Amino acid sequence: MTRRTRLIIGSVSATVVAVVGFIAYAAYQAGHVVIPNAYAVWWTADLVIDHMEKHDGAWPRSWEELRVTSDEAYKGTVSTNLDGTVIAEFRPRDTIEDLQKRVEIDWNADPRELVKAQFKEKGPPFRVIWLRNGKSTHYQGKEPNEMVLEYLKWREKNAAEIGTPTKASPPNPSHTPP
Repeated sequence: MTRRTRLIIGSVSATVVAVVGFIAYAAYQAGHVVIPNAYAVWWTADLVIDHMEKHDGAWPRSWEELRVTSDEAYKGTVSTNLDGTVIAEFRPRDTIEDLQKRVEIDWNADPRELVKAQFKEKGPPFRVIWLRNGKSTHYQGKEPNEMVLEYLKWREKNAAEIGTPTKASPPNPSHTPP
C-alpha cells in the first residue's frame, strides 16, 4: 500500500470517526440534556402557576410548597398555545428533586410587580424561572417566564372584569381537572 493510499484511508477513517462521534454526542445532548431541560422548565412553570391558582395568586416560597402542588398534579395537561391551538397531552413529570437539580426559581418574586411587565419580541419579560446551567432551553410557546406573565395578565384581566380573582381555568398553563 502506498503512502498516499494510507493517507487517504487514514483521513477518511478519521472523518468517519469524527462524524459518528459528533452524531453520538448530539444524540446524547438532545436525549439527556436539552429535551429534559425543556420539559423541566415547562413543568416548573406549570407548578408555579398551579400553586398561584390554588393560593389566590401567592408566589411559592420553596420547593417544599411546590412539592404539595406536584403531588396533587394531574399527569396530563390541557393547554392553549398563543395561536389558540389547544393541546391535550401526557408528558414527563420530573420529581421535585430532579427539578431542583435542573431549575432555579426566584422565591422572592412578587406577582404584583411581575404582572406590570410587558411581553418582549425576543426573550423573556423577566427572569424568575431559569435553568441552573445558564442555558435558555424551552419548547416554543412554553418559555417559563412568558407562561407566568401570561397567567398573571389573564388573572388580572379576569379579576378586573368581575371584581375578584377567578377560579376559572387559565388559557395557557396546565390545569388540573375538577
